[in-house]
Amino acid sequence: MNVVRFSLGVFIILFLTSFVDILYDWDGMGGLNAHILVEMFMGLMSLIAFGVLLFTSWRQKQVLQKMGNNLTQAQEALDSAQHQSKKLMGEFSKIIQTQFDLWNFTQSEKEVALLLLKGLTLDEIASVRETKEKTVRQQASNLYKKAGISGRHELVAFFFEDLLI
Repeated sequence: MNVVRFSLGVFIILFLTSFVDILYDWDGMGGLNAHILVEMFMGLMSLIAFGVLLFTSWRQKQVLQKMGNNLTQAQEALDSAQHQSKKLMGEFSKIIQTQFDLWNFTQSEKEVALLLLKGLTLDEIASVRETKEKTVRQQASNLYKKAGISGRHELVAFFFEDLLI
C-alpha cells in the first residue's frame, strides 16, 4: 500500500507542478502555444493517472475486504463442521463401545475389535499390542463368536452399513 500512496503523491506533485508551470509560461510567453499545450497534456495525463490509481486502489481494497469476510465465514463454517464431526465421532465411538459391552467383550477383545475396525491386519494388531499373532487370532475368533458373526467383514459391516445410504 505504501507504493500506491507514493505513486498517488507523485502524480499530484506532477499535476501541480505542471499547473504552476503552465501559469508561468502563459504569462511569460503571452498566451497559448505548443509548449503550453504539451505541458497541459502532461498535467492532464498526471491527473488521469492519479484518478485511475486512486480508483484501482479503492476497488482493490473493497475486494480484499470482501475476500476477508468470505474467509472469516468459511473459517466459521469449517470450525462448526469440525465441532459437529468431533461430536458425531464421539457418539459413534460410544455406540461401538456399548455394542461391545452388549456382546460381553473382554477389554482385550475390545482393543482387538477396534483395531480390526480401523483396518489393521492381525500381524499389525499383534505388533501394536505387543503380543503374538496367535493370541490376536484367538481373541478375534472369540469376539466373532460372541458377536455371532463370521469374520472381520461382518464386524465392519455391522457398524458401517447403516451409515451408507
